[in-house]
Amino acid sequence: MVPKRGQRGQRLYDQEQVATLRRVLAQVRRGARASAAHGLAVIPGPIRTSSVSLKPSMQAPLQARQAIDDLLGEVDNARFAFYLRLVASELVKNAFLHGSARHVIRMDAKLFQDAAELRVHNGGGRLTLRMLRRRRRDGGRGLDIVDALADAWSIDTGPLGTTVAVRLSIAGPA
Repeated sequence: MVPKRGQRGQRLYDQEQVATLRRVLAQVRRGARASAAHGLAVIPGPIRTSSVSLKPSMQAPLQARQAIDDLLGEVDNARFAFYLRLVASELVKNAFLHGSARHVIRMDAKLFQDAAELRVHNGGGRLTLRMLRRRRRDGGRGLDIVDALADAWSIDTGPLGTTVAVRLSIAGPA
């Protein structure tokens, strides 16, 4: 982690470097030596990444599952692959059902050594949990499935759309 230098020689750190420095400092405060703290604080990058733009349609969940299959490649963990495909499919289906029909659905996926991260974004207005719960009479269990399988997940919603971010461990849900 080497920072860039400014015109006067000052160190210029990007956001990722600042986050790493904060993790190192936290480890040092816990008693670790600086070299060991750096090893503990550095988060390895993804093995593979995938970004797809999906037309809002009934075919979008299938296309999301196919993109996940391409991302996983030769990963030899059938349960993890099933869970990741299921979560991607549910999130993209929700984006299609609750998002704008005029905006593409964006799915970004990262595969790490021990986990995967998904981000699904759809355009349109703010999405509220109250609105989702009102529509449950005929289904609407997608976020319950996500909650049961994910290590962590979040919804970020605003006037420009909604993004759901999910992290799934390869070891599976606890």
